[in-house]
Amino acid sequence: MPGHGYERLRSEVVERKLCTFCGACVSACLLRHLEWAGEPLRRERKAACEDCSLCYDACYVPKRQEEEGLLEEEVFGRRRRTDEEPLGIFRRILAARSKDEKILENSQDGGVVSTVLKYLFEQKSIDGAIVVGKCEEADEIWRPFPRVAKNFDDVIASARTKFGISPNLMLIRDAVLDEYLEKICVVGLPCHTRALRHMQHIKFELAPAISLTIGLFCRENYEYLSLRKYIEGVLGEGSLAEVRKFSVKEDAMLVHFSESDGEKTLSIPITEVKKWVPRHCLLCSDFTNELADISVGCDGSPDGFSTVIVRTELGERIFSAIEAEGLLETKPADIAAVREIAERKREKAKQTAKIYDLRSAGLSAEEIATRLGIELKTVLHRLEKY
Repeated sequence: MPGHGYERLRSEVVERKLCTFCGACVSACLLRHLEWAGEPLRRERKAACEDCSLCYDACYVPKRQEEEGLLEEEVFGRRRRTDEEPLGIFRRILAARSKDEKILENSQDGGVVSTVLKYLFEQKSIDGAIVVGKCEEADEIWRPFPRVAKNFDDVIASARTKFGISPNLMLIRDAVLDEYLEKICVVGLPCHTRALRHMQHIKFELAPAISLTIGLFCRENYEYLSLRKYIEGVLGEGSLAEVRKFSVKEDAMLVHFSESDGEKTLSIPITEVKKWVPRHCLLCSDFTNELADISVGCDGSPDGFSTVIVRTELGERIFSAIEAEGLLETKPADIAAVREIAERKREKAKQTAKIYDLRSAGLSAEEIATRLGIELKTVLHRLEKY
């Protein structure tokens, strides 16, 4: 059908609120007719779009059910065993911390991602990395936005967790064609990694430039503007610029500020934070970034360490070389703790999908709660994003 690519992307994904905002469709557009404006938008209707489906084809959302398991086979050569649920296929799991003081001063936890990227740049194994950086505007430095890091200084400038949507994959075309990069590491959330594996599966023309994927653990993401509004409502306009770091615990989000007389911390109740979870996160079942070469997060490790899941042969080769260089301190991780969180996220995603299906069938919130045997407040919370 004429123009079926973009029209299908809009109707089947964006308008149905299924878009994960990964940015793959923007990079897929050969003529760069798509741009990012909080979602993928076509600048104007172009004749070239009429017989083109590249943006739709690059989107993994419509194909994720049929590709479940298939992508795992392509990445690992097999599907996971029952005993590997719900963490995915892996070679080993450990806790690690960088021995580089500059990295530790600027890291979220153990500085593992920065250490891996520094090593890869020094070995010339990569010539670029797509990461989540900070906005260049002084009062928006915690607004997440994708950046192409071309050296270690760029990596350090982008360190620490930023909350909010970041369409990392939109920069693949820019990195390859504008920056002339040939060996790129992509650092991202599970939605980025799954979208990237889909692009490799469909033989996306620029996929060969992706040399490695580093996946971040993700319980859920949060809407940046809601986070900013809350902080500035409590502490005043411009207060976000004074934030040193964010961290999330079971019962609160902690906002760390650096002051001359010591560190100040704002604790935001998790009940408030949960209101800022995007819809697509409520439907995501992947906590540990199951299709990455190396997955990294903080859960399951002591303070100051990161939990590392080495998954692929390539990831093992790189991580073992870094260990042999003595760049990391390592110790055992609490695998049971990671597994428990992963199981909870998977069950939450299944439950949310059932809630939405029942709502689509015309049931009220009260009827859904009764049907599923769960609390009404849980149903109401999920339906806020329906």
